[in-house]
Amino acid sequence: MGKEIKRIRLNRLYSENNVFEEISFHDGVNIILGEKYDDSSVKGRKTNGVGKSMCIEFLDFCFLSDYDKSRVAKIPKEVFPLEENVILDLDIGAETIIIKRNREQADQPVIIRGGKTVSFDKLQDARDYLTGIIFSELNGKTVPSFRNLFSILMRDERSEFKDIIKCHDLTKKIPDDLTAHLFLLGFSLEAYKNTVETIKEIGKITTVLSKEKRELTQDGQKKISDVRAELNALEDELKKLEDAIESFKTNETFDSMEADLIELEELLDQLRKRQKALRHDYEKIRKMPKPEQIDDREIELVYNQFKSELGNAVVKSLNEVVGFKNKIEEFQRTLVNQKAKELESQLKSIAEQIRVLDDEYSEKLKVIDKKGVLKNLKVSLKIYEAKKDSISHTKFLFDQYEKNEKKKRMLNLQKTQQLMEIDSEIEQNKEIMDDFIDTILEIHESIMGNKECSFSLQTVDKARKKTPVELTLRIYDDGSHSVDRTKVFIYDMALLFNQYTRDRHPLFLVHDNIFDVDQDTLVQCLNYIYKQEEQYQDFQYILTLNRDKIENEEQRKLIRMDIDKHQVAVFTKEKKFLGRNYQEK
Repeated sequence: MGKEIKRIRLNRLYSENNVFEEISFHDGVNIILGEKYDDSSVKGRKTNGVGKSMCIEFLDFCFLSDYDKSRVAKIPKEVFPLEENVILDLDIGAETIIIKRNREQADQPVIIRGGKTVSFDKLQDARDYLTGIIFSELNGKTVPSFRNLFSILMRDERSEFKDIIKCHDLTKKIPDDLTAHLFLLGFSLEAYKNTVETIKEIGKITTVLSKEKRELTQDGQKKISDVRAELNALEDELKKLEDAIESFKTNETFDSMEADLIELEELLDQLRKRQKALRHDYEKIRKMPKPEQIDDREIELVYNQFKSELGNAVVKSLNEVVGFKNKIEEFQRTLVNQKAKELESQLKSIAEQIRVLDDEYSEKLKVIDKKGVLKNLKVSLKIYEAKKDSISHTKFLFDQYEKNEKKKRMLNLQKTQQLMEIDSEIEQNKEIMDDFIDTILEIHESIMGNKECSFSLQTVDKARKKTPVELTLRIYDDGSHSVDRTKVFIYDMALLFNQYTRDRHPLFLVHDNIFDVDQDTLVQCLNYIYKQEEQYQDFQYILTLNRDKIENEEQRKLIRMDIDKHQVAVFTKEKKFLGRNYQEK
């Protein structure tokens, strides 16, 4: 096949004003070591929290990671000035590239290529620029983005090494992206990316359909089939109204009667309004309290109370008060009865007028409304317009729902066809996959002592699955914390050293704190990578490691690798990466 991607080789990581000590890298294994500095104190013996992971964060920062999501953003400016440039000197293929970036203008990195400085106003533009350099041999082919490729090449401890695919901080819900994995495994990416886009479209249209269905079915109170039936009935009803109105308007007698009908409708409206008002007044009179309901005993009590309080000021006798009350009763009774009779008479008269006019209106309407659909021209027109609007909205929504249902079916069919294309490519790449699996088995045997291991790549067609391909690696005694990390190590090493995958691999890999594993596995992993270093001289493997994890094994000479010769940076509690203690913001 030949090399299809340019190799990445780090030379130096440093800052413009030497805020941290420069780190020089070499081919093979590069260890960033957490070392003890004092055997006499607990503090001195600790090797965590000395800056190993932060060193990797700075490296990733130079490789154009998202600043806001980086721990670099959390460093107080008193510890590391915002304007201080972090500089990475590296080779991409035969070219020397220098990347400069500071926190003050994190989205505006500077790249020096062949002595020429290129400044960027957008971070994505700089990423695209590096993508073009790394993949220059593959012009016209679909390739992973620069940062997508680095999701495999730089695994930091925040991923917890839980999965061979999930390279990111597990607290962030980021969909799996297999683009870089499939590229390294020799697949073309068009079918995969097209399928991912189809899945996204299916997801979008499913959301729309769900919303439309809720509205049409009134949150599930009825079925879509019921909505269709109701719509048919409403459309039929509307058609009858429409036909009646049209027949009404086209009738030769319509023009001559239209004015009379409208005049009658207006008169009837006025009379009915007047009738309603009179009924209201009549009911008010009927509900008025009757004077005779006032108890004479109550009058006596009130009279005696006033007399005791006011004495001679109350000059009227009780009999006179009661007599006055009786006169009021008679007067009110006369007035109420008179008013009630007047209202009854008016209501009777209006009712008769309405009956006569209604009969006249009905007779005129019969002449042109043969089917008796219309009861009132004005009302019927209003009903028609209201129903038309209502049906129009429901019909539009229902039509959209059916179109989207059809579109979803077409997209699912498209997805099925695209999955078949990927399946076809998997079959075509069988030789590569078989060889890759053999590499995994060999690494597994070297580390775990057996070949009780399997690797598969297959398409998946599940409704909730956002990626159409699944990579599955199972190793001996799978499921433990230690084994998860070992699994990632085996997979990444297979990508780095398999004869086919390394043609597409930049031969550069970073593991931050991957060796939180059992001691035997740690020894076997280090010995495996040392053996590979003896065979290959064209790769860089950068890892962070705590000395206290291996000191016993070193003393017993179980580790073949000389740790001191491979270390490129050593940090202690006394000598930290940034030289001082601080709290992240």
